[in-house]
Amino acid sequence: MGIVAASAVLTACSSAAPAPRPGAVAQPEEGGWRGREGVQEAIALLNRGDVTVARERLMSVLRRDAGDGIARQLLSQIDGDPRQMLGAQSYSYTLRDGETLSTIAQRVLGNPMMFYILARYNDIAVPESVRPGQVIRIPGRRSAPAPERRRQRPAAPPRSEPERSVPPPAAASPRPSANPALAARLRAQGLAALNGGAVDRAVALLRRAAAADPGNAAIRGDLERALRVQRTVRSRR
Repeated sequence: MGIVAASAVLTACSSAAPAPRPGAVAQPEEGGWRGREGVQEAIALLNRGDVTVARERLMSVLRRDAGDGIARQLLSQIDGDPRQMLGAQSYSYTLRDGETLSTIAQRVLGNPMMFYILARYNDIAVPESVRPGQVIRIPGRRSAPAPERRRQRPAAPPRSEPERSVPPPAAASPRPSANPALAARLRAQGLAALNGGAVDRAVALLRRAAAADPGNAAIRGDLERALRVQRTVRSRR
């Protein structure tokens, strides 16, 4: 199931039009299908837990096309720190029938290709081995359930009361805490936009990712790189 979900996204990327759309992964002009085959093999290998061979396949794809965004993203999941990429805050979740790490990554992180970093986040060596009923950790905070409505009592008749002094205005509420899961999703979209040539969109997405997780050094580095590319592109206009 996890391989099917990730391969569906890979197949969609393979049919990109000649002019890259904003947010789409750039495709190599030469040897493109061989690159896709190599990425598909790497996905299957990572699902089986064969990291060494998967790395070799991804490096081979990048030697043919250094700009392959999916291969770079998968390689970063092999080498990156899961807590730094997804955040330390998490909550427990019990897998249901039909769910895989790819479907969870699609729902929570916005990208099924993030299945391997989610597996490493949970110390799962073989992603395809997960089963219904297994408890995993999901990065971020659980959505709060909607409060129950209480039956309102009839309003009591108003009573005249002496005037009271107006209380001082309440202090401003503190700024919301970081949201690593949202930041990871925005970062993945920003890097895909950058690889597809949509530099301005990439900068905007990475700025939102940095705002969602201000302490994430990896996102700051991606944003600085995107800003450099943006300055270079604008200077050539």
